[in-house]
Amino acid sequence: MIFLFTLLAWACDKGGCNVVPNVAFNQTFSQATAGDAFRPNGSDYVSGGVSGLIVYNISNAAGAYRFVAYDRCSPVNPEERNQVVISNAFYAEDPVSGAKWFLKDGSPIDVAECPLKPYYVSSFGNSYTVGNN
Repeated sequence: MIFLFTLLAWACDKGGCNVVPNVAFNQTFSQATAGDAFRPNGSDYVSGGVSGLIVYNISNAAGAYRFVAYDRCSPVNPEERNQVVISNAFYAEDPVSGAKWFLKDGSPIDVAECPLKPYYVSSFGNSYTVGNN
């Protein structure tokens, strides 16, 4: 029990993985504003969050859209607000630190220890809303 408490305290001292600040927002996107995200495994940039958003299509076929969204603020040095960029159909990268993440679930691949900060995506007809409030 003491070991667990010590481990948790150490993680909190380092900032743990809840390092990207919380900001209240709701941002709507559609095929007209984020067209690249409407391809299978497609992604696009949308405004909102701390440093902008990446919206990623996790559906397997056109027309059955399911999205995840992540803050573009790199969790490697969040105080610098470095923007993560889409490097290909499956990965995002922080060009400053060289850290990489899977777009499908935001998990770190290289350099980074923390995942990208996720946000909820909901649909309303042909438009989608990303937000945290």
